[in-house]
Formats: sequence, structure tokens, C-alpha cells
Amino acid sequence: MGDRERARREGLRRVMERDGLDGYLIVDPVNVSYLTGFNGDDSFLWIGDAGTILLSDTRFEEQIKEECPDVGAAIRSSGQSTLGLLRAAITDTAYSSRIPKKAGFEASTATVAFYNSLIGEFPEIEFIARDKDVERLREIKDEGEVAAIRKAIEISIDGYRALKASATGEATEVDLRDELEYLMRKSGGDDVSFPSIVAYDARAALPHAIPSRGGALKDANMVLIDWGAKRDGYVGDLTRSFLTEKGRSSGSAEYRRKFDEVFRIVLEAHDAAIAAIKPGVRCDAIDRIARDAIRAAGYGDYFGHGLGHGIGRVVHDFGGFSPSASAELRRNMILTVEPGIYLPGWGGIRIEDDVLVTETGCEVLSSRLPDDE
Repeated sequence: MGDRERARREGLRRVMERDGLDGYLIVDPVNVSYLTGFNGDDSFLWIGDAGTILLSDTRFEEQIKEECPDVGAAIRSSGQSTLGLLRAAITDTAYSSRIPKKAGFEASTATVAFYNSLIGEFPEIEFIARDKDVERLREIKDEGEVAAIRKAIEISIDGYRALKASATGEATEVDLRDELEYLMRKSGGDDVSFPSIVAYDARAALPHAIPSRGGALKDANMVLIDWGAKRDGYVGDLTRSFLTEKGRSSGSAEYRRKFDEVFRIVLEAHDAAIAAIKPGVRCDAIDRIARDAIRAAGYGDYFGHGLGHGIGRVVHDFGGFSPSASAELRRNMILTVEPGIYLPGWGGIRIEDDVLVTETGCEVLSSRLPDDE
């Protein structure tokens, strides 16, 4: 801890120098953590031309010393404002050699009220709205981040397998969600990546279905589960769709035939997209491969979302696959590939894996879990 965060701050400083910024105010807690190693909240980070300082409060004073001793800290007391701490930091030559003329701030995180307070407090500084500068740095993972995401994925898989081995026929969608999230924590997860999605039958046609307390597993033909564990600040994100015991029974032959047809189409789109992933390929081209496969099978109108998104410290991290994503893939990006077909009144099938872009191609980090398990 320390060296990699320092290198990340230097990466942001290069952006600042390129764009003529004398300072940068980081307000997104995920980005504060990424640049410092500090895991608390309600804290800002000022990056001046001479140094870096965390603006926090007494709750986190000892935590900052423990997690990021190489970063300066200003601790506000009761009644003191964060903007007051920022004024002291900006006028301290340890952090800013002179009053900045232009400073960046994270426009996508800051509120209008905060921005108005900022320009009211510092009329002598031109604050420039910036978008996704740190997120672009986060897009390329270092080896420690790759290892953390691998671990999060392994925990996700362990929790899912334990759920499938223990689920009872009376379980509702909510029951399965709660049990899965408990099992991921029991398997070593610090938290869940996002609220887990569990959907039976027709409710699986809702890509982001909220689990229901009605209906039992024994009465369902199929289940869609979208889940992930968080470990050491990094996340996994997987989706599997499968037939239940009832759906596999002889009495559900027609349902099983339809499920197998749609599953095969989604899987072929999923596999074709992954096979094309390598550095230098545009993200919209990968999306098009999967979308064309589903369209050719006659289900183009039933795949409405993008093919995938970046993962990292958050489940929808910077970058991803969509019809409008013109960026090129680069080594050590990690993205989901998750085509789906959603048929109102019947159900939906999505298959999602987490994929690392390698030097010459890609690696499916979740390959330990077969697509049909």
C-alpha cells in the first residue's frame, strides 16, 4: 500500500499538467480511496501542484494514519467546514505553491449546491468541471487489482454453488437472495457487489428484477440469478439462468424446448463475443458480434441493454461494450460479457462472465463456473 496509490496520483498529475490545471478536488469516495488507500467516507482529497492532502474529520483521524500515512491530512473539528479545510490546504505551500488559477473538480459527483458553495468560497479560482479523469485511470487494472477481482469472483462462485446445493423448494426469490448473500459473506466476501437479482419464470424477463416474496422455487420452471461478491474493495459480477427440477420434468417438455433454444442463442452470442476480445478491438465491434448473432436468430428486439461493462471497485466501472462504445480494448481491462434475451410473459435468459483482456487475447476469469451450471 502506498507505492501504487502514489503512482495513480502521478497519473492524475500528468492529466492536470496536460490540461493546465493547478489543482484538483476529488469528492467521489471511490476515487479518494483509489488515489490514497483510505477507506472511510465523507472526505475530500486536494491534489495541488506541490502535494496531496485528505480533508476529513475526527472519526477517521487514526484510520488515515493507518491506511495512508504518506498522505497529508487536515482534520476538521465540530463546527468547522470542509471548505474551510480546503482554504487552508490551498494556501499551504506544502500542497499548493501558489493560489491555483484553474482547478478541476468531479462534476459527475458534486452537487449543484456544492459547486455554488465552492465558487462562492473561492472566487479567485476558476473551477473546471471534469468528467471521469480518475475513472479512466481505474479502467486499467494493476496486478494487485486483477488478483483481488479473481478472489471476488471465486467467492461469488463458492456462494452460488452452496446456494444451489442447499436451496429448498419452498424458497421464494427473496429467500434465495438473502441466503446467497449470506453464503458469499460466509465464503469470505466483505460485502455484496450490488443487491442480488433472483427472478423466477416470467419475472426473469425484467433484466433488473427486484426479488419477490411471492412464488416458490418448486413451482418455477426456470431461475435467473445475477450476483457478485466484494472482497478487498473489488467486485465480481456473474449471471446464470437454469431450469429447475420442475422445468426439467417430462411435464414441461415444451417449456424445456423453448428454454434450450433461447439458451443456445444467448450462449452462442456470448461465446462469439468473448472469442473476439483482444487489445486494439473497438468495444462497439464486440457488442455488434453478440447483437448480430441474437438478431440473426430472430430475437434482436429482445436484447435491449449493452453487452457488458467494466468492473473493478464498483460493479459498473468505467468502460464497456455497447453500440456507441468507440473506445479500443487495452490490456488489463476487466469487463463483463452478458448477452440476454427477455421475452415478456415467458422469462429471460442472461449469461454473464467476467473477462480480462490479456496481451494477445483474453481470459475468462469466471471460467471455473460452466455457463450451464
